[in-house]
Amino acid sequence: MSMTELVTIIETNGKGVRAYQDCAQTARDRVKARSEEAAAYLLLAMAAETFVDAYDDQPLLSQNAENEFLRFKNYVEQLESIEKNSDGATKLDALNRVAAAIASHK
Repeated sequence: MSMTELVTIIETNGKGVRAYQDCAQTARDRVKARSEEAAAYLLLAMAAETFVDAYDDQPLLSQNAENEFLRFKNYVEQLESIEKNSDGATKLDALNRVAAAIASHK
């Protein structure tokens, strides 16, 4: 399974709160199973959980859902280099970029 399957989980489940919950759980499961990419999966789980925390008890406008989905998809695209590249500096750079983006997202 690749990280892009997390995007598919969200897409096929309507890009709503439950989709992000499923995505977060899958990412957390992969933290345990895929030690080489554990940090990337943990970041993606955290991003999905942040979405759930923000929208679980509020209405979610379709444009907000789409914007959040595109943001999450961008995180995945940046972190795919970790699966495909063995260079430590490249991996660390991708992790740092995504971690900073997640931390600064409001």
